[in-house]
This record gives sequence, C-alpha cells and structure tokens, in this order.
Amino acid sequence: MLTDGPPVFHGAQRVGAYPNTEFVFTVPATGERPIHFTVQNLPKGLMLDAPTGIIHGYVKEAGTYLPKVTATNKQGTASLELRIVVGDTLALTPPMGWNSWNVFTSTVDEKMLIEMADAMVSTGMRDVGYQYINIDDYWHAASRDSFGRPVADPVKFPHGIKYVADYIHAKGLRLGIYSCAGDKTCGKCFGGYTFEDIDAKTYAEWGVDLLKYDFCFTPWKKKEAIKRYTAMGTALKKSGRSIVFSLCNWGLFAPWKWAQQTGGQYWRITPDIFDTWKGGSMFRNSMMYIVKRNNKLYPYAGPGHFNDPDMLIVGNYGKGKATSRNGHFKGMTDTEYQTHMSLWCMQAAPLLSSNDLRSMNDCTDNILTNPEILDIDQDALGEQAKIIDKKGKVRVYLKHLHDGSMAIAVFNTGKKQAYYKLNFNKIGTKEAYNVRDVWRHKNFGKQKDYASVFTAPHETVVLKLSEATE
Repeated sequence: MLTDGPPVFHGAQRVGAYPNTEFVFTVPATGERPIHFTVQNLPKGLMLDAPTGIIHGYVKEAGTYLPKVTATNKQGTASLELRIVVGDTLALTPPMGWNSWNVFTSTVDEKMLIEMADAMVSTGMRDVGYQYINIDDYWHAASRDSFGRPVADPVKFPHGIKYVADYIHAKGLRLGIYSCAGDKTCGKCFGGYTFEDIDAKTYAEWGVDLLKYDFCFTPWKKKEAIKRYTAMGTALKKSGRSIVFSLCNWGLFAPWKWAQQTGGQYWRITPDIFDTWKGGSMFRNSMMYIVKRNNKLYPYAGPGHFNDPDMLIVGNYGKGKATSRNGHFKGMTDTEYQTHMSLWCMQAAPLLSSNDLRSMNDCTDNILTNPEILDIDQDALGEQAKIIDKKGKVRVYLKHLHDGSMAIAVFNTGKKQAYYKLNFNKIGTKEAYNVRDVWRHKNFGKQKDYASVFTAPHETVVLKLSEATE
C-alpha cells in the first residue's frame, strides 16, 4: 500500500527549469500519512510546504542545486538529495501525468480537469511522481480575440485557463495544453500557425507548463515541419516560463533525428495509439505496432529528449471515446495493460495516463501507481532499453540504471506460457546478482549464473538486478 510504512521517495529526483521562471514541484513520497517534509540547502527563491512536500518559487541564477529533503512520519525517516538543474534543459526524466484525449475527446471542461487534479492527489498518483494535468483538443473558443490572442471556450471554461492552472499549481501539479502547427487543430479549432509568439506568451501568462503541438492542416514536408516546430519552440523558450514542448507529428520525417533542435523535449514516433493488442491500420496503431517501432529508437533517448510512443491506455477497456474508435477496438486485458506499462517504462517513455482517474478499478490503480516500475521509467540515467535476446515468442529488454543496477523485462508475445533462462553472462560481468520482481514486489535473493523466468501469455516480467555482495 502506498499509504503504509515509513517514507519512501519515488519519481523524478532530477528536475530542470529555466532561470527566473516559476518552479512548481511536489517531492514524490509514499508512506503512512501525515508525512512532514523538511529541506536543507534549498536554492534562494524557493520555499517548501512542510505538510505536502510542494516546492514553489523562482530561482534567478542558473546552476545545479542539491537540496537535501527529509520526510518523516510515525514509521520512520528518509532523506533524499534532490538535484535541481536551473539552465537550458527541461524534462530531465520523462514527463508523467494525465491527458484528456483518449477518454473525453471534445467533452473536456473546467470541472472535469479540476476533478482529475483532485483524483491525481487522492489516488496517490502525485506521491509516485505524476505531475501534469494536460488539456488536449477542443478547449478553444470559436475564434481568437480581436488582438489575435487565444481564448478558451467560455462555456467549458467559465473562469478561464489561468483559473484552472492556479488550482492545479496549488495541488503541486502542472498544467499542459494543446495546439497545432497548422492554422486549425485536428478538431478544426484555431491552430498556432503564424501565432506562435502571441500564443506562447499567452500560455505563459495563463501558467501553462507543457504544450502538445499537433501537425494537422499542414504541408507534409520535412522542411515545413522543422520550420513550424522551430517557430513554436523558439517562442516557448522566450516566453518567460519553463514550458515543456511535446512534438506530435506522428513520427513523420523521423523527428527523433531533428526534434530536439527545434526546442522539443519529447516527440511522437507514430500516429495515435488505439486500445488493441494487435491490428489497427496506418493511423490507428496497436500497442504492439508502436512497441516494435520504438525498439529501434533507443539511441535517440536521454535526459531532456525522449521518444514518445503516445499516451497510456491502461484502464480504458475499450470505452475510451478516441481509443475504441466507436466500439471497433474492444480493449485489452489487465495482463496486456501490465505489459503496456512495463514496456513504456523500460523504453523511458513519457507516462501520460488517459483514463478516468475518478473511477479506476484496483487493477488499473495498481498498474498506474506501482512505484517500482515507475522508478525504472524515471531513472536519472534516462536510458531507453534495448532488446538483448529473442527466443521463440519471448523478447528480452535490458535497461541500465544510474545506481549500477539493471532492469530486465522478459516479454512473452505469444499465446502460451513461456519459460526463459536469463543467463547472467549475457547481461553483465558478474556471476551472481540479487534479483527482485518489481510487479510481484518479491525478492528472490542472490541468484548465481542465471535466473528462471516464467511468463503467462502476453505477460511481461520485470526484474531488477543488483550486484550480489558477500
């Protein structure tokens, strides 16, 4: 349980921001509540709220700061050296949060977003590292104002976007918003083309922390894509706010090779994901299709620049307005959702859940809030796993972690139970490792030469291997 035991830190422990911009970050920690937080060596301009662990303020001077955060409850005390890097790099670990698109599409509104922020706190998602509440398409009014500034739909957002941002920031969370590199969004609302500077400035004034930028109603040319994304990336950088830039051009023209130079922190590698294990089509991608595409892209991932295999569909069960395609895709099993989560974490993907947080069943909750698998995604090294072995229907991924340990995912793509012998001479230089199953939360202790792994159909077993000491 996330609310049992002594404090344990999770999530991002390396945080980037631009100088003299608003900084909002909740130190992610689980354990029996209440937890009391204290800090030493916090950079000038930041303050810590002791009951919540929310750090807020402005740091004027660039530099790397190493505050020591201590969390205490009735069960014990834990300390963490947090690394705050004030400079040119955002998203030192893959962004984690929630997005409105898959379930709600055009029905996004102020009330629902506030309820999602409340749910992110009440479910413990914030405590394991989720930070963003992202508004996707259809937040727009019918047109811009007379000065060309973006305007939110006054019925859906009667108090405006800044009101929502302020509410979300008070929860220690961050707000994301959506626009498009065309003159219209994919939902035919007004786009950002030729309005990049005024949009970025307005988003900053509203308190936006992330922009997802789509690619509808544009010429399908690489040169044009780079031009339009660079225009918005440049505008965001000079907006006066630390706004993470998410490029959503569906993998056209291999953005992993150029998107970082436009100012992007992460970029979509395919068209949209749909709630299906296999099948789909060119613009309705299955989970398996996206995994195979991302398998080749590990050289392009690292702190501040990540491949995006699209949002998480965990817990949709074929009911998402976007991901079911009007009931055509019936959803996946809980085992398949567990594999979906496992592979996204191994591949250092942004983790943007897109389900209804207010009504999750226990299995969905457990998948999305498993701190051990999330810690692999949020590892400071930022490495994307690569396949190191294939045997029959089994695929084996390896991801090095910053503390010298390794994460190994044994993925059964087949319809029958599979056995895999993980020989240690294939993965490292040690004859023996301490082995832990991060989904079963079980230690297997010191294993010599190999570890035996049994997987159910479509299951992924994720192991953490650390050096075995005498």
